[in-house]
Order: sequence, then structure tokens, then C-alpha cells
Amino acid sequence: MSRALRSLPANVTDLTRVLSRLDGDLLNVEADQALTALRFEDSLPIREFFAWKGKRNYEGLWWSSTTKGHVGFESLLERQYLLTADHDRAVVGIASQPLALLWPHGTTDENGRALRSHVPDFFARLSNGDGRLIDVRRPDRAEAHRFTLTRALCEQVGWEYQVFTGLDDATAASLTWLGGYRMDRYAPTVALTESLLEAFSPATSLRAGVSRAARSSGVAPEVVQAAALHLLFASALTIDLTQPLSMDTEVAAAVAVSR
Repeated sequence: MSRALRSLPANVTDLTRVLSRLDGDLLNVEADQALTALRFEDSLPIREFFAWKGKRNYEGLWWSSTTKGHVGFESLLERQYLLTADHDRAVVGIASQPLALLWPHGTTDENGRALRSHVPDFFARLSNGDGRLIDVRRPDRAEAHRFTLTRALCEQVGWEYQVFTGLDDATAASLTWLGGYRMDRYAPTVALTESLLEAFSPATSLRAGVSRAARSSGVAPEVVQAAALHLLFASALTIDLTQPLSMDTEVAAAVAVSR
């Protein structure tokens, strides 16, 4: 099995090359449309995660409800991205530091300084089969030239590209709370899911919908409430995330229930 790299090699060619740890091997290929056939959502981090005493960034492992496993992050902003990816029903696979882009020899930034390589923060597989590369940066650092190069490369390959700069405070607060219910232990049974979707069609308050689903299913209200919060995080139920979450919050089923 190939190991994570401590440093990236220089590219001496005139074409962008891609390094990735896939299927136990180190992939080293030219960047072209053939990349869309590869499962980068299953790749291991291409480089080592570095930590040292006094490091300002917070790093760790996020348990992803999308992958049912841990995904590494190197900052709280990256962790917030993983929270939003788990909430996004279009995302079906995630990998951290999935590949390295080795820019053509002689590539420079807007100030004429040499640019050798770039490691995007995440790769996401979408439900329609498309791929998406994600870079996570603060808003004041989101216009870096390497991001412009990465976006152009994605357009050439056939991937989407996203620079994630964070959620607004209200949405972050609501989604972080709901994220505590992303674990499988809060997932409702098929029968309780149907009761909850029925209870919130049409939209009603969280309190009223939980009460209605508890009556119709015969399940304890506290269990029904936890299941409702799980479905809210999974986007099967929807709310306005920009508003404070309470028992009076209006909740709707993401898909209307036919009667």
C-alpha cells in the first residue's frame, strides 16, 4: 500500500499531472477527461496531516453520515464543510486531500512567483455521478490564483469546483445542532419515517408534527423528536435554516406525501 507523501515532487512536464492514492497504489497521470472514470471519493489522503505544538489550526476526524466512516479535516472551517456535505443529499461520497495537482513546469502566480502544486481539500461524488473538487478558505483568501487554475482544470476535466468560505452564523448554529442527530442511532424505521413525512404534510410546527407522528405510530414522543431532527439533517424534512430552531419552527416534508 502506498504511503501518504511528506512532500510533493516537482513536475518537469508541460502538462498538469495528478497524484492520488487509489486502490493501494500511487496514481501519477496526466490531467484529462479520463479522470472522471476514477473513484476519487475512495482515495486516501495524498499527503500527511501535519501537527505541531502551538499549531493554530484545529484538526481531527469527522464521522461522516455520508460515508459511514471518518474523514480528516485540518481546520474548523473544513469541519464545517463536512457538516454541510453530510446535509447535502446530492453528495454521496467524500474524501479529504484526495489528490495533488502538479502544475506544468514554469507556472507562476499573479505576482510571478513559482506555483508547483496544489492539494484540494476534498473530493465529493454527487448522486448524478459527477465529481466535485472543493477548496476551503476564509472569504478574504478565496481569490488565490491557484483556485483560478484549479477551476480551469475542473472545467477541462469535467468536474464541478467549489470554494467553500463558510456558513452564515444563523445557518451554522442550526445545522450544527441538527448535526448532532446525524448518527444512525437516531434514524427512524421505515414505518416511523412514513409517519413523520405524513405528519409534516402540509407543513406545521416541529411540536405539532412530532405530537401527531407519536400518536399515529405509537412511538414515544422523545424518540419521535430525535428521529425528526435526524430527518431534518438528512434533508428528508426541511426548515428555514437561517432562523433559530425551536419547537415552533415550521417543518415541511421535502417530498409531498400523496393521499
